[in-house]
Amino acid sequence: MTPSRHNFLRAAGTFGFVAAVIVAGCGYYSTSSRTAEGIKSVAVPFFENLTTEPSLEITVTENLIDNLVGDNTLKVTDEQRADAVLNGQIVEFHNRPFSFNDDLNAEEYLVTLRVKVSLFNRRLNQPVWADKTVTGDGSYFVDVPDASTFDDAVRQSVKEITDQILNLTVRDW
Repeated sequence: MTPSRHNFLRAAGTFGFVAAVIVAGCGYYSTSSRTAEGIKSVAVPFFENLTTEPSLEITVTENLIDNLVGDNTLKVTDEQRADAVLNGQIVEFHNRPFSFNDDLNAEEYLVTLRVKVSLFNRRLNQPVWADKTVTGDGSYFVDVPDASTFDDAVRQSVKEITDQILNLTVRDW
């Protein structure tokens, strides 16, 4: 066998081996589940609002459902058909001054939202995880044109909360 043919066969063999490893690795990755065994669907009842801030339970629950639907790992369904139930309580809501001007008047406020969540596997009749505390923050300025508002800060804190719950639910097992 000539040296150039030998080098060609060696390179082709190496390429074939590397390609096989890559394909096998990708095949394994793409078929692995990101959820706990047996959980394909989840119910998300309205969170309990233990704060005095109205309608937070609606905002948090709806945003969480939107995140789960958008992620498309778990099917969101009613409790009777769900493999798991994601329950939560909104335990804290604060709207506090964060920065001040030279006259010591508040210029920026920080909205902090804290929830406690649990995921229960109905098929195994046991919690997957329980009483995880998740916190989200958002800030807004007062008397600044075109700056973020109180509602923007609430939306930001809810987004942080729901993103973290999504990660707990479908990625961290």
